[in-house]
Amino acid sequence: MNEIIVLKQLPEIVEQLDLVSKEVSKKVETAMKLVCNEDTVKEVKKTRAELNKEFSELESQRKQVKQAIMAKYEEFEDIYKDKVANLYKQADTDLKAKIDNVEQSLKDEKEAELREFVKQHCEDRKIHIEYESIGLNVTLSASMKSLKEQALAFIEKVASDMKLIELEEYSNEIFLEYQKTFDFAKSKIEVIEKHKRLEELAKARQEIEERNKKEEKVAEKVEEIIEPPKEIIEESQTVSVTFTVTDTVEKIRKLKEFMKENNIDYQWKEK
Repeated sequence: MNEIIVLKQLPEIVEQLDLVSKEVSKKVETAMKLVCNEDTVKEVKKTRAELNKEFSELESQRKQVKQAIMAKYEEFEDIYKDKVANLYKQADTDLKAKIDNVEQSLKDEKEAELREFVKQHCEDRKIHIEYESIGLNVTLSASMKSLKEQALAFIEKVASDMKLIELEEYSNEIFLEYQKTFDFAKSKIEVIEKHKRLEELAKARQEIEERNKKEEKVAEKVEEIIEPPKEIIEESQTVSVTFTVTDTVEKIRKLKEFMKENNIDYQWKEK
């Protein structure tokens, strides 16, 4: 395409800057040769101030030039967008939409064929697998042969795992776990560990129940021993009972203290 956007004024600006640069270089070179001491410091300050003043004026001019150039550029840019850029962008957007529609249609056809392929092979093996579970990456560049090989390998693996699961003790539970990951070993371990935890929990509960029953029987036995005969009516009457206590030294000591505090006549015989 022929060059249709040309900037003509910039070389004229650069030429003026070349002239200014030569004068500035001389002044700066002279200033840099100045010796600064107590006698010349005022002169050096004056030279520095003059250079800064000239630079400030040139900076002001540069900003004005930039503002003028940018104003023209922004005006040009608006026209360029309206007459050129927007036309290209609109064409690109429309063409992309058409390309996307065609490519998506091709991908949909590919996926529909793969879904039917998976369904047929699952029926042949009397298993059910959700198409999405296989995780096929259906792209235009992926060959149908390769995608079908991936799908078939997954189906055969699941069919083989299902036969193994049917032989397991907890087959239904393993199958439910297997559907989440399609990992037979992991699913089996998960179910076995779960039953192991349940058995441990049941054993712990049983031990607690048995301990509670023993404690209840001991309590009943103690009540039978210390309960006075039925023929005794007066609670103030003195009776003699014999019973054996088996417990920790600390608890037995507390029992002795209790009997002493309540003035209970007792005979103590340790084994």
